Amino acid sequence: MSYALIDNASLTAVQRAMGEVTVKNPDTVNGDLVALENFVQAILFYDELVCIDNYKQEHKEARKKQFGFVNFLSPSDFGLDQIEEKAKSEASALKPEIRGGEFADPDFKELLELLKINMICTWDLRSSVYYLTMKMLGQPNTPEYAKYSELSSAIFNELSDVGSTFGHWSTDVRLVGSDGTLHTKESMEAAAKSGSRGLGGTTRALDMFIASLNWLAYKSIYYSLTAKYLKADTFLHPIRHAYQIHWMKKTGAFGHDFTSKLVQSLSNQLSTDVADIIDAGRTAAISLEIPVFSAWLAAQTGDVKNVIPTALEIKNDQAIQDIRGCLREIRIAFDEKGLSEANSIIQKWDKNLKIAEKELKIKYGIDSGQGVQGSFLVKVYNSVAALKGLPQFPEFDFRIPLPEFISRNSSNSFSNIFKDVTSELVSTERLGGLRDLLASAFVIDDEHYVPPKTEAPEFRHVTSDWKIPM
Repeated sequence: MSYALIDNASLTAVQRAMGEVTVKNPDTVNGDLVALENFVQAILFYDELVCIDNYKQEHKEARKKQFGFVNFLSPSDFGLDQIEEKAKSEASALKPEIRGGEFADPDFKELLELLKINMICTWDLRSSVYYLTMKMLGQPNTPEYAKYSELSSAIFNELSDVGSTFGHWSTDVRLVGSDGTLHTKESMEAAAKSGSRGLGGTTRALDMFIASLNWLAYKSIYYSLTAKYLKADTFLHPIRHAYQIHWMKKTGAFGHDFTSKLVQSLSNQLSTDVADIIDAGRTAAISLEIPVFSAWLAAQTGDVKNVIPTALEIKNDQAIQDIRGCLREIRIAFDEKGLSEANSIIQKWDKNLKIAEKELKIKYGIDSGQGVQGSFLVKVYNSVAALKGLPQFPEFDFRIPLPEFISRNSSNSFSNIFKDVTSELVSTERLGGLRDLLASAFVIDDEHYVPPKTEAPEFRHVTSDWKIPM
C-alpha cells in the first residue's frame, strides 16, 4: 500500500476552490488551483491519503466529514506532538537577514532564488518616517509581475493557516545596509517616534512576509519529519515544496549535485530518466509528465465541485492503477535491494511508467487552445543512508498504538513528491477557458486587496525625497 501525507493547507485550498472559504486576495486563486490539482493527483496515484488532525477545533469534525476518504490521525494519539516540538526547534533556529535590500540569510535567500522571486526592499517615506518596504523589482502589468503576485501571495497566504493549526512564526529580522550598517530595533523605534525622517523599521507587509516565510519553513519541516515517521510520502501545498527541497539539501539528505539536477528537471519540465538524477547511491528520482486531471474532470462534469468525487471514481482506471503499481514496485525494489542493486529493476519499471504515462495523456489530456497542458510530478526516493542528516527523533513510546498502516508497512526508505510551483502556475494560466471553469466557484472578497508594489530596475539605486535604497 502507498500513502500520501496531505497537509491541512492543501485541504483548505480545495475548500476555497469549492467556494466554501472566502478568498481575500485574488492573486491566490491560481495557487489554490495548483493545490487542487495536486490533491487530485494524490487521490489517483496513492492507495490511501493521510492528514494530521490538528485543524481548528470548531471545524475539525466538519473537515473530517467533508474529506471522509482521508485518514485523519490525532497528533496526541500517535505521539506526533514530539515531532511538532522538533520542527519548532528547527524553524526557530532560522535567522532571516535583509542586507542591501535583499534576503541574505542562506535559508530564505535560497528559497526565493529557487522560486525566482525578484524582489527588493527600499526605505520609503510615510508620515515623515522611512520604513523598509517590500517591492517587486520589475514593471507592473507584465508576465513577471503576475508571477511575482501569485508567488508572494501564496507565501502570504501561509499565515491563513496560523489561526487554524499550531506552529512557529516570528517577524524578527536582522537589517543590514549595503554599507554594513546594522539597523537596531532600538534606533528604529526611536526614529519612528521622533517623526524626523529617520529609518523607522519595517512595514507591516514586510513583517507579515517574514512571518509567512517562518511559518512555511516550520510546516515544511514538520510534515517532512512526520512523513518519515509515518512511512508516507509528503504531498504538500505547492509553495512548500520549494522550501522542502532546500531543507532536505541543508540536512544532508540530498547532495548538492542531486539537488541541482532535481531543480533543473523541475524547472525545465523535462521528463527525466531515473539514471539522470542519482546521488552517490543514496537518492534517486523519477519524473512523470501527466495531464492536468482537474481540468479534464471539470470539463467532463461541467462543474468544478464534481472534480473530487469523480476523481475517486476514476481512481480504478487501469492506466492509473498501472502507475500506482509501478510506483509501489519501485519503492519495494528500493527497500529490498538499495539503489545500486535496484537500479536495473527501477529502469524496467521506469519504462512501464512511460507507457502508462502516454495512455494517460491520450485519455485524460485536454487541449486548452494552447496545447495539452501537463503537470510534472517528481517522486524522490531516499535511502536510509541519505537520512542520517535529518534531525534525530525523540524516543517514541511504542506502547502508544500506532496507525495500522505503520505496523504493516515495512519500508525503510523515505520518499517525497516535489513540484515546481512556478511552472505549475504557468500551466494553470494556459488552461484558458478551462482555468475559468475551474475557478468559477471561488468566492472573492477583494474589498481590501492591495496590489504588490514595484520598483523599476533602472531606479533601484536612485535616491529621492521619498525613497532611499537600503
